[in-house]
Amino acid sequence: MQAGIAPTGRPYNILIAENSKFQAKQLQQILESEGFKILGIAETGKELMRLYKEFKQQVDLITIEIFLPEVDGYAAFWEIKESGVLPRIMFISEENTPSVIKILLENGAMEYMIKPIKREKVLEKIKEVLIKIPKV
Repeated sequence: MQAGIAPTGRPYNILIAENSKFQAKQLQQILESEGFKILGIAETGKELMRLYKEFKQQVDLITIEIFLPEVDGYAAFWEIKESGVLPRIMFISEENTPSVIKILLENGAMEYMIKPIKREKVLEKIKEVLIKIPKV
């Protein structure tokens, strides 16, 4: 069975927040090849917030890059957190400051991967995140 298909038979729904068109496309292709459904790709934190509000009831996972323009991924994370129940969030970022990673993980982010990404590793981490119960 494909990793992107939930036990119910429907695809897991993902939002991608990534400022690099190339890396967003790479992640989209990896995920779609495994049956995940991409609800949208945000190139800015502002766009992520708009997409999250639009798909809040459907989203299973959000992947976020810290270095987003307008509103960065860090600020977008806190805005999402303040808006109610925190969805499953996985950071995939070039940011590698241990204190930043620690704060995000302690406050509800479920995983943090430092770029560059490899297909097998990103799929493994996403599978792990999808079976975890989000912190409330």
